[in-house]
Parts: sequence; C-alpha cells; structure tokens
Amino acid sequence: MDIEKMRKWLEITNEYRNSDFWSSVLKQKHPDEFFKEKMPNPIFDMYQNENYNFIIFEIPGVNQEDLSLNLISNTHLKISGKINPVLPLEMEMKRERVYGEFERVIELPEATQAHLMHIQVNNGLLHISYPRKVESISFP
Repeated sequence: MDIEKMRKWLEITNEYRNSDFWSSVLKQKHPDEFFKEKMPNPIFDMYQNENYNFIIFEIPGVNQEDLSLNLISNTHLKISGKINPVLPLEMEMKRERVYGEFERVIELPEATQAHLMHIQVNNGLLHISYPRKVESISFP
C-alpha cells in the first residue's frame, strides 16, 4: 500500500473516530447471522445437445412433495419449494447451508410446453429436459 493511500485512509478513519460510526459498525450482526436470514436460491446449469435442452438444479434437502414447477410462459419456468434441514436446528453449531422456502424464475433457452418437459428428482438434483426446435409453440 502506498503512503498516500494510507494517509487518506487515516484521515477518513479519524473523521469518524468520535462519532457513532464505529459503535454502529460493531453492533452489526455477525456475518453468519446475515447468511442465516438469506433466502435459499437453488443454483442450476443448462446444457443442450442437437435434440434436447437440459436444466439441472441443486435442491439438497427438498422433498419431492415440497417442490413445485410452473411454466409461466413458453420461455419462463418458475421453481418453488422448501429446503428442509437434515437435522434439527437446535443441534446446529455452525451453518453455511440455507433452509426455508424459495422461489426462482428462470428464462429457458428455447420455448416449450409443459407436457413436453421430462422431470426427475435424483440425489438432490432436479433434472429437467425437453426437446429443442419445436415449431410454432403457442402458450394458452
């Protein structure tokens, strides 16, 4: 770090030394607390080959009956559900995973209809596939 940057940083910190700035910073929640309040957001990958589009979501801890998929347009899919903890939260010592209800809308790479989608849940992964190059799909 060069001397000028350090001087500037010291000037700024001295400005706040006698204010409530540092006490408000120190009263902030621990970073783990912010993480616990975060809404789950399942991550996904998309693939395609000559004939099919594939979407794979990570949904560990989601029971199939707690999962909902809705095609809200011919190019937008809404996935919602609830990620349940494996063990009771009272036993928790440290947590990095996020639990609770989630909802996410993704844009599909190509238009489709619900009856063309093949859906399978396996080992904490949601596999969705549907054919490519379906001509003139209309959405009701």
